[in-house]
Amino acid sequence: MRMFSNFVKWFLYITTGILVICGINYKLAGVETVTVDIFRKILFCGFVTTLATVLLLPKEEDGRTKSCIKFALHYVVLCTIMIPLGVRFGWIELHLTGIVTMMIDVGGVYLLSLGAHYFIDCKQADEINRMLKERYGDSER
Repeated sequence: MRMFSNFVKWFLYITTGILVICGINYKLAGVETVTVDIFRKILFCGFVTTLATVLLLPKEEDGRTKSCIKFALHYVVLCTIMIPLGVRFGWIELHLTGIVTMMIDVGGVYLLSLGAHYFIDCKQADEINRMLKERYGDSER
């Protein structure tokens, strides 16, 4: 059950990040309207990259070196997934500029998703700590 809730959480973070980055890219490109088909593409990309995320992101018990390696591998895998999908969906062209653009976009989604994860988890942890202090008082004395 924990795996499923982790998947749903990351799916929401990642899909929202992809939506934001697509919105920025379309605005910069001067696109006035988009088709409904874009949402299917965003959901599919969110689903596929969430699978990779749930499998590859570092665990709390991983050491610093192992975590760094996993983050780097995770980013490479996400780029490897998103470059062909970007070409297929017409988001980029398969040349150096298109590949670099997608790598930057993946980095943007990465930062948005990890940022949301960090701030939401910190807020939840603070709330839990506050509730524990209210319930049990300051028992560290």
